[in-house]
Amino acid sequence: MDTAKSECIRCFVAIEIPEPIQGLLAPVQTHLQSHIHKGTSWTKFGNFHLTLKFLGDIRPEAINDVSEALQRVTDTHPPFSIAFGGIGAFPNLARPRVIWMGIKQGASTVSRLAKSVNLELKHLGFSTDNRFHPHLTLARLRTATNLEPFKHILRKHDTIVGGSMRVNEIVLMQSQLHPNGAIYTPLSLCHFSE
Repeated sequence: MDTAKSECIRCFVAIEIPEPIQGLLAPVQTHLQSHIHKGTSWTKFGNFHLTLKFLGDIRPEAINDVSEALQRVTDTHPPFSIAFGGIGAFPNLARPRVIWMGIKQGASTVSRLAKSVNLELKHLGFSTDNRFHPHLTLARLRTATNLEPFKHILRKHDTIVGGSMRVNEIVLMQSQLHPNGAIYTPLSLCHFSE
């Protein structure tokens, strides 16, 4: 086993989703589960987040530098609001691997924020990801399931009543993979300028 790798911390940068919003996603998942039966791993309550950038394994001594870089980003961005709604899939509905909830309001602001995070972390040697699409992962599919026939069902979730939130901070999150699912631990919070 690679000792250096085992000492690294698996991290990503995200917007945390408050519990009331996560609670609104549970009935959406339940509704979808009644149509999508096999080979699906559903995101658990408490594990929803909007990932801005996945960092992978980083050395513990780099955490402080990453946190400072993220704070430089948030120092130049004001708080903003987002609203969730609309269901899609990656890469597409015909061959989905991930089912996601989209953002109806504030998606361009989130995209600009993700771009700023990318540019700031590039100075620390992190690669730049230009394929960002703001979303919340509802489920991962392990077996092929064509969702095209369920488009009319997915459209019922184009708007999520009460599904809006104020974004005041971003978080550097640790991700520990376990057989029962990932455990996420905030490492640092970076607040937006008021």
